[in-house]
Amino acid sequence: MPLDDTGFGRRIEALDKIDRVIDLLATEDRWCKQQLVSPDGRRCILGAVQAVDGVKLLAYPIQLAIRQVTGREYGRIERFNDDRSTTHALVITVLHQARANIVGGAEECVVAAAPASTASWWSAPLKRLTGRLGAH
Repeated sequence: MPLDDTGFGRRIEALDKIDRVIDLLATEDRWCKQQLVSPDGRRCILGAVQAVDGVKLLAYPIQLAIRQVTGREYGRIERFNDDRSTTHALVITVLHQARANIVGGAEECVVAAAPASTASWWSAPLKRLTGRLGAH
């Protein structure tokens, strides 16, 4: 039976992309906050993910790793990256956790669906709105 190219192929591609992101952000002088790419070429996490064309494959594994490492839900990768308490060391820890999740074969880490962050920005206001409508 041939290998299932859909899942296996995506996992290999995701590993390649996360390794490239880790390389792009390997040292503190290559990482930044508040902008995707700084004028001197530093990148935030999302900027590095975009540079390797990895948003579809890496957004969810990185968000999962952020929750696993910090115990917090940031909703968006940028919010974690730009948080005052986020350090370069924490970013690298999160990226290695994302890689470990992909290696471990967690199915939800290698989905090719839209990133979870696209739903996050509207889900909380929608819940508040539906809660208000249901309360009347």
